[in-house]
Amino acid sequence: MKKVFITLAIIIVLIIVALMVIPVFFKSDILRLIEEKSSKYIQAELAIGDVGLSMFKNFPNLSVTLDDVMISKEENNTRDTLINIPYFEASVNLKSLISGNEIIINNVLLKDCFFSPKVNAEGKANWDIMVPSDTTDVETREPEATKEEPASDSETAIAFNNIEVRNLVLDYKDYQASTFAHVDAVNLNLKGNFSETNTILNVLLSLKNISLRQGNSVWINNTDFNWQADIAANLKEMQFNIQKNDMALNDLKLDLIGSFGIMEDEKYSMDLKLNAPDTKFESLLALIPKDFQKELEGVKTSGEFQLSMEAKGEYYENHLPAINLHFNILNASLKYPELPESVEKINLKLNVTNPGGTVAQTVANLSTLTFTVANNPFNMNVLVSNLDDPTFKGGMKGVINFESLKKALPLKDITLSGILTTDLSFDGKYQYIEKEQYEKFTANGKIALKNVLFKSADFPEGISVPSGEITITPARLNLQNLLVKIKSSDFGLQGYVANYLPYVFKDQTLKGNFTLTSNTINVNEFMTSTTSGSTSDAEAAPVKDTTAVQSSDAEAPEGIAIPKNIQLAFNTNIKQVLYDSLVIKTIKGSIETNGGIATLKNLSMDMLEGNLIMNGSYNTANPAKPSVDLNLRISDIDINSAYHAFSFVKESIPIAMNCSGKISAAMKFSSELDKEMSPIMTTANGGGSLSTTGFLIKDNPAMLQLASLLKNDELSRLSIANLKVDFKINNGNITVEPFTTNIAGNPTTFQGTQTVDGKMDYVMSMNIARKYFGKDIDNVLKAIPGADNIKSLDVDVKIGGTLSKPTVTPDLSKALKSIQKEAGKELKNNILKGLDKLFK
Repeated sequence: MKKVFITLAIIIVLIIVALMVIPVFFKSDILRLIEEKSSKYIQAELAIGDVGLSMFKNFPNLSVTLDDVMISKEENNTRDTLINIPYFEASVNLKSLISGNEIIINNVLLKDCFFSPKVNAEGKANWDIMVPSDTTDVETREPEATKEEPASDSETAIAFNNIEVRNLVLDYKDYQASTFAHVDAVNLNLKGNFSETNTILNVLLSLKNISLRQGNSVWINNTDFNWQADIAANLKEMQFNIQKNDMALNDLKLDLIGSFGIMEDEKYSMDLKLNAPDTKFESLLALIPKDFQKELEGVKTSGEFQLSMEAKGEYYENHLPAINLHFNILNASLKYPELPESVEKINLKLNVTNPGGTVAQTVANLSTLTFTVANNPFNMNVLVSNLDDPTFKGGMKGVINFESLKKALPLKDITLSGILTTDLSFDGKYQYIEKEQYEKFTANGKIALKNVLFKSADFPEGISVPSGEITITPARLNLQNLLVKIKSSDFGLQGYVANYLPYVFKDQTLKGNFTLTSNTINVNEFMTSTTSGSTSDAEAAPVKDTTAVQSSDAEAPEGIAIPKNIQLAFNTNIKQVLYDSLVIKTIKGSIETNGGIATLKNLSMDMLEGNLIMNGSYNTANPAKPSVDLNLRISDIDINSAYHAFSFVKESIPIAMNCSGKISAAMKFSSELDKEMSPIMTTANGGGSLSTTGFLIKDNPAMLQLASLLKNDELSRLSIANLKVDFKINNGNITVEPFTTNIAGNPTTFQGTQTVDGKMDYVMSMNIARKYFGKDIDNVLKAIPGADNIKSLDVDVKIGGTLSKPTVTPDLSKALKSIQKEAGKELKNNILKGLDKLFK
């Protein structure tokens, strides 16, 4: 008996040792298999943090775990991660792994994944990483009779049973189509015997917080989708039949029945029907994004809706199955219990059909959309057909009294009043617009605003529109007498917009011409509003982006971007603009936008007690690197006021802080701008000339040192009668060409350079009258023979150091030569040395 127990114990130990050792032997095989499969099928880098193997977790199956699996590819020196899988687990049938004929994977789990498919602006998809299949030219193939059998090392088959995905984040970006989608969490549990020809698939799918945006249109925002179904599957023929179905979009229940199949050549067959079993209008409100669901608490509704859709036929590229969609709302109403008015007579009838063919054969007919708010009816209809050569027909008519609207809808903390009137119709083919055959396209009507007032916490003073009218024709939208008041600013706009239909439907260029008038524009008020609202705006973004995706774009400074497909011309007549402490008056000229560039033409303004005329451009063709390229003509601007108004003057000419007087200039200036719209000095280039009359310099550090050097306080406060300076700017470095002026009556030539970081290398060559030397220096000169003939001395003064800490170094070589020439051989060396020491 004792031997039996000993034998049994030895067997158990051997089994345990085997279970511990077997994974070690198979670990290299698992890695080899993964690498072999990945290199065979994908053109991307597969990185695996760690591999774990265990016989105990799912005995008698081998449990395989992978940590930090990542598939990425480097494009244009940037690594793009397609998918990141922090945790992957698979339960592998050990017997199938040993035989090697067919590897059976019983369970697969992917947890906390991040999936980021992208399409760049050129249309290249980052998931296009599959190795293209090898093809052999027909002419080079051997005859069938002589073809040898393939080698025995055929590919190992892999069969799956159950697949589970937990908390997968999906972030889709298509920059070419301007389409962006995001799902906070994808959860999938798919069960079935995938190794059998016929099986039942149990599907449990949950999508949380779905968002979808195309261009500026938000189609879905924070919506949930849940689907539970039993699907009979023929995996050999790839045919699927939905036997049991439970589907919901938010809380809206849907039924989906029918079948679909996967065919060759990327074709799909389908015979599907979708309908909503609950037809109460109240159920339809479940489609409203969850962020706004709380606003519907206690709302009383009436009426019904109908939703049905059929899709039958084949789907493949540029071909749709036969589609028949019906969506109707029947005499519904909506009333908030705390409000006196209601929204009534809500009716909608929408049909979307396609006989089975190209997308262009789709017909969308919104034949009815009506509602009434506080006895103010509104109705519209739209028919769109033949998308290859689209035809549009429809209209809109109604009156919206905003004060009545506030009595029917809970617009809390908002003051709203005024009237919007619409009456328009359109009928015709889009090609008539493209060919400018406007007489064949009917479009007429108007949209009018009267005494509109909007107030909120962000705009306590309100935004008011006393008047404004848009007259509609096929060619233009004519804007007349639009007056807008925002806080203390007022705007008057009149003009037209052309090519608006090609802009809406074909993303072509919008064109227009306007006259902008204003008594006062207070830019400071808008800057305060933008700063305070930046956080809330970011939080309210309709389509979410992950931090990893945003980082590359968010770090780049972006200016005020000008859309590339908007071509507008503005003629301005603005009496006053307030910007920081700057008051700008009488702004006249023109501004034109085209291709993301704003061009300024003879834009004239009175400022800083003088006048400024600008020509040039503000370029946002690359929004991450906005830039300016300007020609400026300045007349009689106060230099000290300019110092306090412009950062460029503060950074490059800080001496202006201690100056008074007026300057005129003609200069070219180009530079990239930072996110504060200030020049990036390392990119600044240009040059020009500056002139002044009656220029006074006081308390300048360099001139104070010069006065101390020459022992004369008069030089610390200098008056310059006339000055003309030519200068160049190269990547922020300033070169001052030699110019001559009088400093306190002393002829002076000035030249030198200044680096972008403020280091100076200037030389002042001065002919200083003897009376400007102090008594100590004059006493030394009197002891020199021939000193009476010395009326002035040439002194070079080198100004170095930095703008904030200048250094002044005299060069006495010219002065000493003059003294030697007058004194001749009688001049003693000790006197020279004494003079030199005194200067130092």
